[in-house]
Amino acid sequence: MRRIGTLDNENLARRFGDFLVTQSIDATVEKAAGAGQGEVSESLGWEIWIREEKDVDQAREAIREFELNPNDQRYQVSEEAQTLRNQRVAQEHRRQQEMKKLQRSMPKSRSGGSNMQTLGVPGKQEKIPVVIAVIVLSALASFGTDFGRPRNTAMVSGFWTEAELYLGMSFVDQTDPDYIESGNTESSRDSFASIRKGQVWRLVTPMFLHGDTMHLLFNMIWIFVLGSAIERLQGSVFLAVLLIVTQIAGMMLQVMLPGVESLPPFLSALAGSPFAIGASGAVYGLFGYLWIRPTLDPGYPIHMAPMNVLLMLGWLVFCMTGMFGNIANGAHLGGLLAGIAVAYFVSPRRL
Repeated sequence: MRRIGTLDNENLARRFGDFLVTQSIDATVEKAAGAGQGEVSESLGWEIWIREEKDVDQAREAIREFELNPNDQRYQVSEEAQTLRNQRVAQEHRRQQEMKKLQRSMPKSRSGGSNMQTLGVPGKQEKIPVVIAVIVLSALASFGTDFGRPRNTAMVSGFWTEAELYLGMSFVDQTDPDYIESGNTESSRDSFASIRKGQVWRLVTPMFLHGDTMHLLFNMIWIFVLGSAIERLQGSVFLAVLLIVTQIAGMMLQVMLPGVESLPPFLSALAGSPFAIGASGAVYGLFGYLWIRPTLDPGYPIHMAPMNVLLMLGWLVFCMTGMFGNIANGAHLGGLLAGIAVAYFVSPRRL
């Protein structure tokens, strides 16, 4: 989140916010808080916050033009903006319905407890500490950063503000001078600026951040279903390594893909960005591993149900259509390929 400016009153701020919606810019209008007081000050006006770094430059230019003539006819777009907001709500509702359908369609195993078909081979362990740790850390990080909309004034555990925590866990710190000065646009800037300084945890920590509750819930369900099966069978160390490898692979591909301005419109859903968040890359890594491992090693006791394979691959392709907005499709694909690669290298029977 980046604050691009302040307007004098709520009406102007809401009007400009409506205009940004029609320009496909995700923005938030908030009443300014008194510096250091935690109280709202009427004299400080209304702040405009931009969620996506790639939209900041465009939004700054737009607010400069708006301040010159806020009553211009082109800013009278409240009805159009409301229509677009309603469409987004409907889109989110469809997304939730698809996820519910996905969960209902998970076939039960013969034991009645999982969407995986197993051969009854005893596992290495019963407890699943890595799965639990990922779920807990993801919940804490997601709620602690207000699901990708961190506030500079909100404290987390008395140590950091939400914004500090979010910037510290993202792939790159958006406020890092080395990052800002490395280029004029997101795609031209050095996405590895923070990592070059030794902040290697950023290769993994974006997986704990999520954009909304459904994003978190969807990923954690699959982490539990897929991860617990692997952890019980092959142990916590193996699962931890698999999660790290697939997460890093997914983020690396997501970061290295061309920026949206370098792609034709029909490929915009495949645009790269260092600001991707979520555990989806790791989820697809676990799926890729469990999908391919029994094919390479018929004795492997976990087999993905064909319907689940179809659903996961279908969701992968469906997300690439761009119908669900900004989704890290590069992370999905990178994680999937990494999971398949791990299955190949650890399988005793390679094709």
